[in-house]
Amino acid sequence: MLSVWEAIEKRRSIRQFTPDEVPDEMIEQLLEAARLAPSAGNRQPWSFLVVKDMEVRKELRRICWNQPLIEQAPVVIVCFGDLDRYFNVSRSANKYLKYYGSSPPSPVQQKITFSMANAFIAIEHMVLMATALGLGTCWVGGFDDATEFQTLFNLADNLVPVAVLPVGYPAGEIPPPRPRRELDDILLKPGADSPEN
Repeated sequence: MLSVWEAIEKRRSIRQFTPDEVPDEMIEQLLEAARLAPSAGNRQPWSFLVVKDMEVRKELRRICWNQPLIEQAPVVIVCFGDLDRYFNVSRSANKYLKYYGSSPPSPVQQKITFSMANAFIAIEHMVLMATALGLGTCWVGGFDDATEFQTLFNLADNLVPVAVLPVGYPAGEIPPPRPRRELDDILLKPGADSPEN
């Protein structure tokens, strides 16, 4: 298995998959990696749904702007933020008030923001674990109507879809690394007049 650093270096957005099945043990490792992710107040505001059925993957493809990789991947993990895990977030409103303008975000907006932010961490744990296991993934956040997930899977409305994660063995050549900003370009220096300095 790859080290964490190797997985970070080798991770790519994979959009073509072989038809080979992904062993259940590997799927469990991905979910365990997500389960161990950190979260604010240890609320763990995430839930995951593993989809292997071809007909359901076709429906997910339709919901996700008809992206072929959703149907092609042998496994798709639908990732949700769980609003009920943030049942009392109003005490944090003042901390973020300056970012929302003159009025604080509604409790629902707060719950969505915090749930999604924490779910992102768990999803990236899965992505890196998949890379370490020789699997490919691709973050998919392109979908218009979140309620279609509730309808398709008969879920409660406290579960907000955050991302759809196709998982499988990469087909063809692994894409080369994409350009990244240099470290000096992302590192702010104390006392600088502007981010450009």
